[in-house]
Amino acid sequence: MKRSNIWILIPGLNEEKYISTVLKKVKKHTNNIIVISDGSTDATARIAKKYTDHVLSHSINLGKGAALNTGCQYAFNNLGAEAVIFMDSDDQHDPAEIDDFIDKLEQGASVVFGVRSFNEHMPLFRIIMNRLASVTIYALFGSYIPDIPSGFKALSKHAYSKIQWEAPDYAVEIEIAAKVAKYNIKYEVVPIKTIYHDFDRGVTILDTIHMIARILSWRISL
Repeated sequence: MKRSNIWILIPGLNEEKYISTVLKKVKKHTNNIIVISDGSTDATARIAKKYTDHVLSHSINLGKGAALNTGCQYAFNNLGAEAVIFMDSDDQHDPAEIDDFIDKLEQGASVVFGVRSFNEHMPLFRIIMNRLASVTIYALFGSYIPDIPSGFKALSKHAYSKIQWEAPDYAVEIEIAAKVAKYNIKYEVVPIKTIYHDFDRGVTILDTIHMIARILSWRISL
């Protein structure tokens, strides 16, 4: 796998506050950047176009899962990508860790999960929900995948073709984990920093409960 054929996918909804900072940092490591503005009504897309020619926009908000699907299809079908790396657009991932994901992909990993430290930087309720998601996947599919809600992860083209998630929203994170476990797809993990700017952003308790409910339905249907 060539580094030049690995693309960074950054979905975002109304992220004009952070998107410039994120893209400046990412460009220090790669110019292979795709931004998916998921129905943003602010300047997210306009700002992103200053840093990359590959800015995709949904006319309405469809959800994170849908945005990632749009980005994957564009990367694999239009740009000849061999793999993609997902990053959130709210500056809660450290682009300096991109090389760790690329190393794992070059070594043959089909999926790479970024795993945060469950320390004082992560709210307690998120630690609990996070562990619950991992334990549920383990109980139903027999594989323990840590830090499932983390949005920093990588997929090869082959892995994407097997996973093909349907969740349009944040449940995409847990559907990916469920299908990786179900289909015994080779995966690796890399440690990443635990960064929070806004504790009211990202996956909520309600989101996690909905995710757990979906896991149960997927266990029956997968």
